[in-house]
Amino acid sequence: MIHILQTPSGGYRDITQYLVARGAKVTVLGGEDQAAVRFHGKSAILRAMLSPHLLKARGLWTRHDTVLAIGWQALSLQMLIKLGVLPRPAKFLVLACFVHNARLRKIINRLWRLVRGPGLGFVTFSQGESRNLIEQCGIAPENVHFHLWRQDLDGRAQDDARTDDGSIFAGGYSNRDYELLQVAAADLPAPLVIVASMRNGLAQPASERTKLYLDLSEPEFEALLARCRVVAMPLRSQGEACGQSVLLRVLRNGKPMIATRHESIEAYLGRDYPGFVPPGDVEAMRAALSRALTDAAWRAQLSTSIEAAARQLDKQGEPGADIERFLLA
Repeated sequence: MIHILQTPSGGYRDITQYLVARGAKVTVLGGEDQAAVRFHGKSAILRAMLSPHLLKARGLWTRHDTVLAIGWQALSLQMLIKLGVLPRPAKFLVLACFVHNARLRKIINRLWRLVRGPGLGFVTFSQGESRNLIEQCGIAPENVHFHLWRQDLDGRAQDDARTDDGSIFAGGYSNRDYELLQVAAADLPAPLVIVASMRNGLAQPASERTKLYLDLSEPEFEALLARCRVVAMPLRSQGEACGQSVLLRVLRNGKPMIATRHESIEAYLGRDYPGFVPPGDVEAMRAALSRALTDAAWRAQLSTSIEAAARQLDKQGEPGADIERFLLA
């Protein structure tokens, strides 16, 4: 029997629905319904990890069952297994535990080393996460499974909404370098539209050509993306999986994109995608955005690469099939 443990936010539905259709059982842990919250801060994650609702897992599985734990409560559950409060299942697979802070990653690594045991495995969304778990946490390579994350996200724009209003669009929360982007775009004539989270801590822009929106709904977010001329994805060089949910929206809208080179994005676009710029390089970001805004032929080349990446992603098949294979491995 496969048991899926998740929080009330109910993410990764393409995976959970696939597994439930094949007999898996879902148990929601945690008492706070955060389904309407798009981005969760560290305090919310910590509350979920320490919630007494985790004890709802008692009696759910036997040592012959397989468990898929989604989110950071997996660390607490594995600790309870280590202490004997919960039975050790045949396999305990962890999904969606990313870190974008080097100091925090060192602390988490120590905790995983403390609680690791037989049957513990991980699904990772970036090769950096995989390397860290193997090299720093001592997880056996055969128990670390890389998954090219994909999901049919809500908020899809209508075909007639895909236009070109001449703007630069940037959006998302994790690992973003919006300060660099604003400096890079300051001298460009195009409007800059940023859709971030309140947790990004951005001040209202001084320039009238820059519009900042916070915590928009998914349809509002994608509508702004769909009508831009070019998407900018300014990422910090640190961190693990990041930018992928925005990238999926870029792929399905066929938008040209200028992005900080990061292995999470390379996994989808390939290392030779022409729209990558080095991390922390304001001048490179400015030059690439300027060219994308003014050079129609290069912009078309970027779009062609994006469309090819979208077709390749479609060939990957259902995401739930990947996770089922890891669970049964």
